Amino acid sequence: MSDFLTASVPPKQVYHRLNEIDEFCGNLSTNEDVCISSGPFDVFGVTHSSPSLAEPVFETGAVEELPRGFDLRSGYESTPVPDTGLPSPATQALISSIFDQQEYNHLHTTPSLWNLPLDTSPAAELIDGEAMSGLPTFTSSVDGSLEHQFLTFMPEVHAAPIIPLSLSNSLISATSGVPANAVFLLSHYSTTVIHILTPFRHTKTPWHTLFIPHVKSCLATIAMGEQLDHASLCVFYGTLALSAFSMSGIKKSQTWFDEGKAYKDRARQHVRMMLKTAYDLPKVAKYKCTLMALITMVQVSLFSGSKDQMECYFLEAEKFIRLRGLKRHKSRKVRLLHHCCVFERLFYESTSISGTNSDQRAHVIEAVETSGVLVFGQDSACFRLPNFRNLDQEMQRAKGQDEGENDLHLERIGDFPATLYPEVFGVPEAYMLMLSLVIRLGKRRDAAGASTIAGATSLEDFLAQAKAVERSILRMVPNQYARNVSPYSRYDDNKAVMNNMLTAIHEALAIYFYRRIYDVDSALLQQRVATIRDCLLRCEAADENAVWGSAGFIWPAFIAACEAEDVGVQASFAELFSKVAQRSGLSRFSDTLLDVQQIWLEKRKHNNSSVTWLDVMKSNASSHDQC
Repeated sequence: MSDFLTASVPPKQVYHRLNEIDEFCGNLSTNEDVCISSGPFDVFGVTHSSPSLAEPVFETGAVEELPRGFDLRSGYESTPVPDTGLPSPATQALISSIFDQQEYNHLHTTPSLWNLPLDTSPAAELIDGEAMSGLPTFTSSVDGSLEHQFLTFMPEVHAAPIIPLSLSNSLISATSGVPANAVFLLSHYSTTVIHILTPFRHTKTPWHTLFIPHVKSCLATIAMGEQLDHASLCVFYGTLALSAFSMSGIKKSQTWFDEGKAYKDRARQHVRMMLKTAYDLPKVAKYKCTLMALITMVQVSLFSGSKDQMECYFLEAEKFIRLRGLKRHKSRKVRLLHHCCVFERLFYESTSISGTNSDQRAHVIEAVETSGVLVFGQDSACFRLPNFRNLDQEMQRAKGQDEGENDLHLERIGDFPATLYPEVFGVPEAYMLMLSLVIRLGKRRDAAGASTIAGATSLEDFLAQAKAVERSILRMVPNQYARNVSPYSRYDDNKAVMNNMLTAIHEALAIYFYRRIYDVDSALLQQRVATIRDCLLRCEAADENAVWGSAGFIWPAFIAACEAEDVGVQASFAELFSKVAQRSGLSRFSDTLLDVQQIWLEKRKHNNSSVTWLDVMKSNASSHDQC
């Protein structure tokens, strides 16, 4: 009977079953009990229900054949089989440690391979590339690949060279194909880097429900010697790169920086190969996986200081969503990925100096306009300014599901109750809509000034629209919006952080509007600058990790710091950016501080005149990376 059961599901089908269960659980609310049954005799069984209640059963299709000796619980061969090319025992131990964990939603409480303490034992010295006595060293191979070559761990194990990856007992074979520090880096990603991407500590963020499980699956697949598509490999190596860059900054280690650069180069190779077939039919990679790869490359570029590369990946993601994502049925996970793209894109666009007529932007617009799928998009690909007469009244209009989901960059005026911005980022969609409108006003202002658009809106109409946006921003009450965030955000636990964060964003929106649209003298904005500084300091007092890097915090800090004229206020912002840079280890924050300090210097040179951050950044734009 046991032979029959183990012959019923092939190894790849195991991952399929797990993915089905993961998809099913991901769509459940946190308060919903669940009973899942899948496979022969409920091999995959998860219960979380009251015995007195009848629960629905999640059934999967008929099982298929499974090789003899395959253990369904651990996901690897339970007995050695000679001459079959199976993973080594050390690699099997790694795979077992991955699949024997509790549900990933409990990463924050489960001490396991993915939630390891840092710098608490001599093994952590390996992180700096400083091998201690008795510990192995590692170097990248000559050709620049990530196949690491190791010294033996102990003299008595020369026949099986292995390296300790963390403080756990998990070992990895030197010939398994898994990068040497992969497990440690992914642990660092899940416990440290992840907090840079969202201000909340819950475990239903897109990074918990999508990225971490996918990277874990990639790690297991690589360890077993199986093939992955280019999209998955891009996500895997991009995640390692992001984590390695973080470790480089935290440890001030050139070794980690070189490691991160090598991972980034490999991820870029895979994303290029992925994009060659991204629009092929039948699909080479899943839609979600392709979009995750592009988001990962946006993040790697963002946090490694490659601003031009970041724009490339933003535009590729936009093109892919518009051509392949808007016309499809959007599951919750797909919508989460769309929100991740647009949230960072709008903040990026607000300080972008690329303009609207770059070759790549023109290519995206042309590709979309000639694709025949325009009917699905509810907004333009060029951030045009929508026509509106009574903004306050139109803001009350409820958007339907299709309109809300397909209004990618928030061009359509209205309220979309099903938005996910509050749940993921703690920011109401109304704030994102106002930011989008100010961006569009700014682009219209630039275009009219350069006389590049025929039939530009008249000055009278432009000022009327600008006045309407100004009035809407000033009428917002942050504390009222803070209470409308999703239950996932645990408002009561984060009350001080939430209120202060939204107040900071609100004040930054006003500053951004007045400088970008009206170009008022910065002396008139100093009270708002001080308010943002105070809000961010109160956030840090309530939770020292709160300002680690979510765009909801860093954007208002940048907008306010650029306008700060008081030396004491400038020092406060400099200290804030320095702390975030040290805690995260990522160059984005130290680079941002350098930009802000240069803006301060230019203002002093011109006697605090109307010099803006946009002027300074444009004058410094001289280098361009390629995707």
